[in-house]
Amino acid sequence: MLHLKQNMLVLALLTFSFGIALGQPFAEGERSMSKGVHNSFLVDFQIGEADDIADLWVDYQKDFDARKPKKNDAGEYFGDNAEIEAISANTIDIYSTVKSKKPAPGAIVTIWFDLGGAYLSSATHPDRMEGARNWLEGFRNFVMKEYAEEALEAEEDKLKDMEKALKDTRKEEEDIAEDIKEMEAELAELKKTLGSAQKETQMKAEAVNKQKQIVEQARAKAKSLKN
Repeated sequence: MLHLKQNMLVLALLTFSFGIALGQPFAEGERSMSKGVHNSFLVDFQIGEADDIADLWVDYQKDFDARKPKKNDAGEYFGDNAEIEAISANTIDIYSTVKSKKPAPGAIVTIWFDLGGAYLSSATHPDRMEGARNWLEGFRNFVMKEYAEEALEAEEDKLKDMEKALKDTRKEEEDIAEDIKEMEAELAELKKTLGSAQKETQMKAEAVNKQKQIVEQARAKAKSLKN
């Protein structure tokens, strides 16, 4: 699992791609390494963690039969006898470093190609540069593909969670609607009962009024007889 905050991954991928279009790819220059100062190439990643990119860098070299690059005490990787036909018909020794850009995301991979007595450069090997840049582009795409796939997986998981939440909300809505339907049916029955009760109340009230009249008549009669 690559280490990158999921909520930033897609945006970072888009930003990175835009940055590539504006920047100079694979900056070339003389740089110091364990064998002295030699020509090298940079691959600048604006996303990810250095440790993850280093692991992917090792895997990419292994695809070209380089013996598993080992990291020495100086933090330098050595890939022995890589077979990169786009650059050379002979095997190539690859020296490299992977440096974190913290606190910013990403890493810078510096790569030296030892062709056997000479290090690859545009000045001395112009006919090999197209193949070299294509190979470096392949590495960059290899890394970006891994991050893109993780971004896709993260977004798919997010979609599944959202769909589940939507399903739960719809179920809750249906349950409430069913409860309302039942309550409306109960209310209709209660209204019927209320109507019947009101009629019965009216009848009893009328009966009470009539009885009151009878009582008053009886009282008046009794009073008149006493006199």
